[in-house]
Amino acid sequence: MNKRKQHIDAFTIFEVTVVLAIMGILIGLIATSVNRFNEQLKMTGDLNQELNEWFAFRSNLWSELYACDSIRSNNDELLLFANNRTIKYRIDDEDVMRSTGRDWQMTKTKAESIRLEDENDQTTVIFDFKWKGELMTLSYYFEPDVKNKINNYFAQLK
Repeated sequence: MNKRKQHIDAFTIFEVTVVLAIMGILIGLIATSVNRFNEQLKMTGDLNQELNEWFAFRSNLWSELYACDSIRSNNDELLLFANNRTIKYRIDDEDVMRSTGRDWQMTKTKAESIRLEDENDQTTVIFDFKWKGELMTLSYYFEPDVKNKINNYFAQLK
C-alpha cells in the first residue's frame, strides 16, 4: 500500500514568529549601538575642534607676547606693542576679542579675565578661562628682548 504523504516539510507560524522576534531584537541592539557610537564620534569631534581652537589661540598669543616690546593694561584691555604695531585683547561678554587695527575679531575663546601682575619688576600676563565648569589660568612671564632692555636702560639714564 502506497500512502501519500500528508505532511509537507515547512516552518510553522510559531517558528517564523520566533525567528522574526529574535531578528528584531538583534536589529534593535545593533541600531542602538550604532546610534550611540555616532553620538560619541560627534562629541569627540566637537571636543577636538574646541581643543584645536584653544591650542591655536594659545600659540598665537604666545608668539605675540614673545615678539612684543612692551605690554600695558588699559580699561580691561591688554595692549601689546611690537614693531610700531599695537595688538589689543579684550573680553566682551566672556568672548576674547582681538584687534590689530580698527575692527575687533572674535578668537572663538571664552575667558573670565585678562590682567597684568607686576611682582619684583617682573610682569606676568594672566588669562583666566572657564573650561568645562572649572577655572583655568594661563600665565605668561613677559620679558622684553635684550634690545629693549638696553633701550630702557639708556632711557632711564636721561
